[in-house]
Amino acid sequence: MPRFFIEKSDISENQVLLSGENMHHLINVLRCEIGEEVTVCDKCGIDYHCTLQSIKKDCAVLKIEDITGTSSEPSVEITLYQGLPKGDKLSYITEKSVEAGVFKIVPVSMKRSVVKLSGKDFKKKKERLLKVSLSAAKQSGRGVVPDIGDLIDFKDIIPHIKDYDAVIFPYENAKDVTLKSFIRGKDYKKIAVIIGPEGGFSDEEVNLLVNENVVPVTLGTRILRTETAGIATIFNILYEIEQ
Repeated sequence: MPRFFIEKSDISENQVLLSGENMHHLINVLRCEIGEEVTVCDKCGIDYHCTLQSIKKDCAVLKIEDITGTSSEPSVEITLYQGLPKGDKLSYITEKSVEAGVFKIVPVSMKRSVVKLSGKDFKKKKERLLKVSLSAAKQSGRGVVPDIGDLIDFKDIIPHIKDYDAVIFPYENAKDVTLKSFIRGKDYKKIAVIIGPEGGFSDEEVNLLVNENVVPVTLGTRILRTETAGIATIFNILYEIEQ
């Protein structure tokens, strides 16, 4: 069934209006006809199950048949603090993290990041990443479109992670605490995950986190790439919490 994200202002008591790109995709790409079923989501976890009622010049009119909560949203909000990677890896990380169930992604400039971007430069990249997030949310049946935060510097990360129930810090030199033991049996609702760039964390960055009582955890005996580590961590967290 076709799925679209809309603004709440497009929803009335018993109708939904689809316009712009959504209308174009519904009518010209999917070639939906009157009476066909369509699902729209308000980006806040509510699904509106509709039928296509009429097609006007500037919008498609959908009749609301049923309203339900989106069943695909995780019970825990996970924010990924991703060490800034090189090339187009951040697009891949965004797409797959959204599919995995991430709530938000915040790029972090770290000492060993190969790419150095200013906040102004990243704003251009952010627009494209938001489109990647939207597309992945549609494809995976999400009830929200995960946000992309502004680029931050690692030295400023501590205030950002203060309000989480838990902070997951996968680190290749961690030995004593596994991700499974850190998560299992806990009732976390908001989790931050911090992933290093291609070069990993510097000693100064590790010490900064450890001094704030952030416990390093191991993901196993193999070292994962930066574009794999965050996605694997999100999948494993949700497996432990939601099984």
